Amino acid sequence: MKIISTKFNTMPFEINQPTQGSPVPVSAQASISQQPTFTEKDPLTYIVEDDRANNFLCKMTLEEVGITNVSSFLRADLALNDLKELLERGEVFPSLILLDINMPAMDGWGFLNEFRNFPSVAKAKTTVYLFSSSDHPRDKEKAQGYPEVLDFLAKPLSEDVANSLKEKYFRLSNL
Repeated sequence: MKIISTKFNTMPFEINQPTQGSPVPVSAQASISQQPTFTEKDPLTYIVEDDRANNFLCKMTLEEVGITNVSSFLRADLALNDLKELLERGEVFPSLILLDINMPAMDGWGFLNEFRNFPSVAKAKTTVYLFSSSDHPRDKEKAQGYPEVLDFLAKPLSEDVANSLKEKYFRLSNL
């Protein structure tokens, strides 16, 4: 599968780059010619996907390409609780969140609504991709109201897309 093309590839977002041990907000524009660079040794990735098989396959695919610091969640509320714990401990938020849209109890939209309530400085370098098996125009239109969402990824996650994500968002010396 490939990344579903949308206009989100040029949405502005903020990233933090460590400067003498403390993050400093920096404006960035994600585009083909200018990609965000993360300097953590092992950036964290979240998979928020209720389908156990797809969750497992996504995690395995990411690990195959060298993205090994992955936390996966079968429910959106559990991922939000984990983010709250990271915030309380003063730890770095994930660099990347792969978020399923259609989940029971709390769907991806509900997750995004709650995610917006986190302090900007905590979530500033987090990029969210909606993870979907469909590319329904209604979902793409709705996603435009969420600047946190960069783009859509088609399920299942392919090794090519995982490599593309690694090249785009992670600069790891051990990969």
